[in-house]
Amino acid sequence: MQQSVEVVPAILRKTYEKLEEDWEKVRHGTNHIQVDITDGVFAGDGSFRDIRRLKQLVESQKTDLHLMVHTPANYVDDVIDLNPARCIFHIEAFEGTGDTKMVYEKLRSATQSELSLALNPDSPMIWLEEHLSMIDFVTFLGYMPGFANQEIDPRIFNKIAEFRAKNKEARIAVDGHVDKETIGYYVKSGASLLYTNTAIFGSGEPQENLKQLQLLAEAAL
Repeated sequence: MQQSVEVVPAILRKTYEKLEEDWEKVRHGTNHIQVDITDGVFAGDGSFRDIRRLKQLVESQKTDLHLMVHTPANYVDDVIDLNPARCIFHIEAFEGTGDTKMVYEKLRSATQSELSLALNPDSPMIWLEEHLSMIDFVTFLGYMPGFANQEIDPRIFNKIAEFRAKNKEARIAVDGHVDKETIGYYVKSGASLLYTNTAIFGSGEPQENLKQLQLLAEAAL
C-alpha cells in the first residue's frame, strides 16, 4: 500500500479570469493545482486553452496540467514553455498517430515535469501497461473526460485494484467523482493522487473542503 496520498484541486474553466479566481481560492493550501484543458473535440465543449498564459498565475510552478485534447503533439511546445509540475495526456488521443513515444521523450528531455498517461473507463489497461517505462504515474478516469460532476463508473475501483495487483510499485492517480463518499474506496483500491473539482469548488469553502478530503484520504491508508 502507498505511504502517502495527495488530494489535488482540479480547475475546469472557459476563461482565464475564472480559472485565476479558482486558483486563488486554493493555492495557499496545496502543493499542486490541476488545470484541465479540453478542446471540444476529444472531450468536453472547450475550455481555456492558452497554456502559455498559465505562467501568469501566482505560483504557476504548482500547475498540474491535464490535457483532454486530440493531436497531443500540437501542444508539446506550449507545455515545454510552461514546464508544469505535472503533465497528463490521454492514451486514447494518440490512437492511430504513433506519436506517443516521441511526445513523451520530448517532454522528458525538455521539462522537469512528472509525466502521466490517462485512461478512459472503457479503454483496456494494456494500453497503459505497454507505456509504463515512459511515465511517472498512471491516471485512471472515473468517468468519461470533459465535464465535471458526472456519475461515477462503478468499474473504476476494480480496475485500479487490478492494475495495482499487477504493478505493485506504480503510482496511481484517479480523476472523476472524487468526493467524501468515494475517496476512501479510491485510496483502498490503490490510488495515491486524487484529483477533484466539484468536491472542492461545488459548495462550501474550498480550502476547508480540501483539508477534509485530505484527512479522509489519509485515514483510508
